[in-house]
Formats: sequence, structure tokens, C-alpha cells
Amino acid sequence: MLLPPLPPAWKFAFECAMGTSGWQTLMGRIESAYTTSTVFPPESEIWAALESMRPEDVRVVVLGQDPYHGAGQAHGYAFSVPPGCAIPPSLRNIFTEYVQDTGHAFPRSGDLRPWARQGVLLWNAALTVLEGQPGSHSRLGYGELTAGLLSHLSTTGGPKAFWLWGKHAQNAGRSIRKEGHLIIESAHPSPLGAYRGFWGSKPFGQTNEFFQAQGLPPVNWCLDDVPLKL
Repeated sequence: MLLPPLPPAWKFAFECAMGTSGWQTLMGRIESAYTTSTVFPPESEIWAALESMRPEDVRVVVLGQDPYHGAGQAHGYAFSVPPGCAIPPSLRNIFTEYVQDTGHAFPRSGDLRPWARQGVLLWNAALTVLEGQPGSHSRLGYGELTAGLLSHLSTTGGPKAFWLWGKHAQNAGRSIRKEGHLIIESAHPSPLGAYRGFWGSKPFGQTNEFFQAQGLPPVNWCLDDVPLKL
């Protein structure tokens, strides 16, 4: 089985992240996993988060841990689910913070692609997972890729916001060259972590305040047509 080609704009970034040989080794492991097991997201969507932007277009990096491990949930964007899919607990907690922080209504859908179209990279530290086995691909070799990619993004393009939720993301974020960027660290939005500092962290408002202070346009976070009138 061959994976779909990496979007051309990202090829240099990935090879910078882990070298050509390291990248080819990881690709071989991923292809083998898809051949022998049930893996999410579908192989056709493994690069989905990259398809709407180039590295220099990235404005916000939201770092997840790994994809949802149930059928029909993961579609290549961290924390996001396809239209019509039930909203998972972590995303529900993100939306609770979204409502409090932005004043928008609780979204009807868990599809976060409107954010991606504005330069929000919804990236999982591990791009794949075995069905029903969270964390199963955390040792496949993605760690080097994610660390290198974060480092590359922090030296490419303009000011960025990096959202590092939970210890796993914060450890991966050590490779970020922080000067000139906004780094938001908080607890993970999982049911076990949301009340330990995720709720009240205001990532949406902080990010737009940061961009506006730089003379840059804010992100339109609204996911539904009609915002909530407070």
C-alpha cells in the first residue's frame, strides 16, 4: 500500500525535520501499519491538515496527541471530527471554553476545517492510531517528526501561536524557538484534565489579542453562521 503523496509545499519541511532517510523509514512503517491493521484516519486523509496551507501560511498550531481511535471519527485534523459525527468529550470541552472565551454559540458540528482554512494547523503528535488502541503509534517514530516540524515552523513565516495542551504536547513543544511567538500551555481538554486549568485558559482570545498587537488580522473562530448574542 502506498500513502497519498505529501503536499509538495511540505516536502522540504518534513525532510528538514528528520532528514531524507529518517522520513523514508517512517513512511515505510506507516505504510506497513495500514497494510496489516485497521488504522485511523483513513490513509487518504493522513495529510489532510496540511492540504489547505503552506508552512509559511501557518498562523496557529494546535497540537494534539493522536487521532480518535473509533471508526468514522478521525479525518486528519487534530481534535476535529467529520460533519454528522458525535462530538467527542475532549472536543466538547474545547467548545465549552470556546463559548466562554469568544461568545459564539456552542457549535452544531465538530468539524474544525473552517479554522484550518485560516492557517490553523490541527496537528497530532502521532498521525495514526490502531483501532481501539489510543497511543498505539506513539512510538512509531513520529516524535522526531513533530519536534523537527515545530522547530521548522517557528523559524518560517511570521508570528505564530502554539497551543500546547497537556504534558505530552508541552514536551514536544520544547523544540519551538519561542522568540516572537505566543506559547499557550495549559492542561489537556480531556475529561480528566479540563478542570485542572484548561477551562479559563482563553486560547482563542489570547491568540487574537496577540495577532492584533502585531498588526495582523485576527482568526475568525466562529464555526456556525450565527454567533451567540450575550
